[in-house]
Amino acid sequence: MRSSILSREPESYRRCAGVAKLPPPNYQKRRILVICNDGDYFLRHRLFVVNRLVSMGHEVTVLAGGNPIRAKLAEGWRYHHVRIERFGFAPFADLALMWRSMRAIADLKPDAVHLLTLKPAVFAGLTSIAGRLLWGHPQTILVTIPGLGRMLSWSKRPADHRYPLSTALTLLALRLIAKVGKAHFSFETRHDWEFFKQRGIVTAESGTVIDGAGVDPGRFYPAMVPPRAVKKILFAGRLLNSKGLGAFLTAAGNLAGRNDVEFLVAGVSDDCDPDAMRPSDLARLDCIRFLGQVDDMPNLLRDCDIVCLPTRYGEGLPRILIEAAASGLASIASSHPGCQAIVIDGETGQILSGQSDNELADELSAAIKRYLDTPELLHRHKRGAYEFFCSRGFSQEAVTARFCRLLGADQPA
Repeated sequence: MRSSILSREPESYRRCAGVAKLPPPNYQKRRILVICNDGDYFLRHRLFVVNRLVSMGHEVTVLAGGNPIRAKLAEGWRYHHVRIERFGFAPFADLALMWRSMRAIADLKPDAVHLLTLKPAVFAGLTSIAGRLLWGHPQTILVTIPGLGRMLSWSKRPADHRYPLSTALTLLALRLIAKVGKAHFSFETRHDWEFFKQRGIVTAESGTVIDGAGVDPGRFYPAMVPPRAVKKILFAGRLLNSKGLGAFLTAAGNLAGRNDVEFLVAGVSDDCDPDAMRPSDLARLDCIRFLGQVDDMPNLLRDCDIVCLPTRYGEGLPRILIEAAASGLASIASSHPGCQAIVIDGETGQILSGQSDNELADELSAAIKRYLDTPELLHRHKRGAYEFFCSRGFSQEAVTARFCRLLGADQPA
């Protein structure tokens, strides 16, 4: 049995220290262009990398789709909104993305481009190759695939293979970007790296696995409170059925008669996503407390006991599960590779084996009852989750340092 790093404090948690320090300011200045399909995703998952690059003296420009980013958030870096169709191929929008990307490369002559998510990877990746041929820029192309998503996720059921032609063309384009553009790819799970390796896109030298987007242990840490009589169980994330929200709601309904548990749902709906659930419908449900968008996630997590993510979506490394572990919470999640990279079944939480919503809901109900009826098991898994977080490179500082290195932004002047 592995020794506990918290063994000297059996009744409390110690704050987990960061693993990296701010770099010295004398770095070779680079022009970096970041292109992301969604501004909200960029702010939640990648803003801290851009802020670090700016603090190091680099010149950063961000192109992002989705909701426009407020001007006060773009501090120290330039921002341009661009229309990006995230849920399928749209010829005019996709051509516009290529045109805007080409204009940005022509104007900025970036030393490096960082392409976040699949749509920018394909269309801005192709224009990056053209820019290198025409103007000699960018020298560095970094493609980050945070998850396979709906298009590339593989299923044993033929009915789930909804985009065969689009998938084939996407993989062909990525193979071209990897070979001709000599792009480097980063992934959040070994599973996704293997997926790309098996299809001849990446090698051990051209692909890197980075553990998620990272969290700040100075903000996410366990609450120093005695066990609660009523356990709070949280689903937090995009309000999508494929994220497991439907299974969570069914489990909440199954256990609605118990007075020792409360179910919470936090998140925002994406009206453009056909898989989204409407907040107004969730607000009317009696079996949950719907919180909507929560800006103070660290304090919400410290007020909870268990996080659930019975997802069927093509996740990378789910940030909410890392935040839960940093906050000393047990997690119940599906057997998706990204979930299993964080939740260790029987040590830091419970893994569900079901494939359908009904199977996941039944297993989730049983897993929650197991925790409610066995408080010592919940306590042990909560402590195990925090130990696991502290033993791995999940901190924001560690993740930032790796991205700076891949972008060539850590070279001394």
